[in-house]
Amino acid sequence: MSDRTKKTLPCRYCKNEVEKGVKRCPHCGTLNPSMGVKQSLIWTVSAIVVLYAIGAAVRYFKQ
Repeated sequence: MSDRTKKTLPCRYCKNEVEKGVKRCPHCGTLNPSMGVKQSLIWTVSAIVVLYAIGAAVRYFKQ
């Protein structure tokens, strides 16, 4: 990948530029520094829906 195709975003904690998708900020060590509020909300809601579906399936098959 060339420097032109790498997308950088500000770290959500220290605001220094980091590449999109890195696991840790090289400046402050924050986990998933490029994950924004919208993306976090989508992951949280998805996890809740999956857990609810698993619970419903367990109750259905237990009968």
